[in-house]
Amino acid sequence: MKKQRNVLLFGAGAVLDWNAPSTEQLTDIVRKSGFLTTDNKTTITEFIFNKLRDDYSYPEKEINFETIINVIEELIVFYSSFNSEQRLISIPHAFFISKFENELLNFSIEGGVAKHGFKLEIPKGTRDEFAKSAFNDETPEQFFFQQLLDRVLTDIIKRISKYAYHTKGNSKVITDDNTEMNLLFTNWIQHITLNGILRMYSLNYDRNFKIIIERSENLISVFEGFDCNETIEYGSRLTPNIPKILKDTEDNIYYNLHGSVFWGIDARDLNELPNPTFYLTSAPCLPVNNEQATWQTEKGRTLMLTNIITGYQKTQRGIFPPFKQMQAAFDKDCCFADNIYIVGYSFGDEHINASIKSAIQYNKNVKIIIIDPSFTKDNFDVWVAMKLFSYAGGVEEYNPFTIQKNIHSYYDGKFIVHTKKFKDYLSM
Repeated sequence: MKKQRNVLLFGAGAVLDWNAPSTEQLTDIVRKSGFLTTDNKTTITEFIFNKLRDDYSYPEKEINFETIINVIEELIVFYSSFNSEQRLISIPHAFFISKFENELLNFSIEGGVAKHGFKLEIPKGTRDEFAKSAFNDETPEQFFFQQLLDRVLTDIIKRISKYAYHTKGNSKVITDDNTEMNLLFTNWIQHITLNGILRMYSLNYDRNFKIIIERSENLISVFEGFDCNETIEYGSRLTPNIPKILKDTEDNIYYNLHGSVFWGIDARDLNELPNPTFYLTSAPCLPVNNEQATWQTEKGRTLMLTNIITGYQKTQRGIFPPFKQMQAAFDKDCCFADNIYIVGYSFGDEHINASIKSAIQYNKNVKIIIIDPSFTKDNFDVWVAMKLFSYAGGVEEYNPFTIQKNIHSYYDGKFIVHTKKFKDYLSM
């Protein structure tokens, strides 16, 4: 009998029952994180939030942690060089101005000269013997915002580690508090894999579901892009198995499409050239402890590479291995899946939506199951239907229908939506 191909896509809502932070909680963390403005009272991140909300009338619900991080990322682009060797300023810097330099640029250069290996005093005039050195032709302003991004992402990773930390001797995943959820999840996975292939993709930054599955009594092995088990030896720096990611279509997998707190970055190769590579390690990697890696994915547009991809530059950052290969695997899996389960995803990432659209348009037999307690609130289902479901047929075929309480059908059953929390769905 032919095995069914099951694609599982996990968004932020999928791990809330394991004590993962909500978008609102991460936004609160980011607003309190990082350096202070020149008033030495307000964080730069809070300044960004207030300006967007109060001065430019952004609805507060539209300003989350990714919005704030995107502003920092764009400031890195703005202040970086178009060509570092010739010291040409970036194209945005050539045509536009930064309105808030007096408030944001709260630093001075140690020694007063930005020569190779310079350090910054943050805030102005405050020396730090552990300050990072600029070795990649950064401008002082660019280097300042890169270090700010390091601080912000480190605070996010610390919070994620509270529910995702996992080593041989210490696990926040396999705990007494998680026993019920872990059992419900493994029972669901066991049901799916009875006659099916398991292709799991996460937009979160943890390894939880691989860990839970491999710790279960079912002895299901899951490949996560690196050759490893659910625990990793201390000190290991595992490189991704790119050929297997590209070639494999039959194994059970779990890929982090937006990176992981357990990934690290080598900014330079064995020849000390700036060729960044990603690796998997045993414990979460904090950006403040590592050398910064930058790259121009598009000519003149300098991006800072990080182990977790957030903000609004996901597509540009996704060209690096193993991101690119994992995204390609997701694209292919969607087109040949029998079932696509989408759990706790807000449909906010266009590179992810593009793969789902392709599946709807070209995979006529695919069935899509969505688990999201808020799906039918505030006309969100109508928005998703217009954006994605419509690829299954015209508006006249939309045909929403409530099967029973909290279970809804669209396009005559092609899309089944469970407006339940993940735990309630697993308990069915």
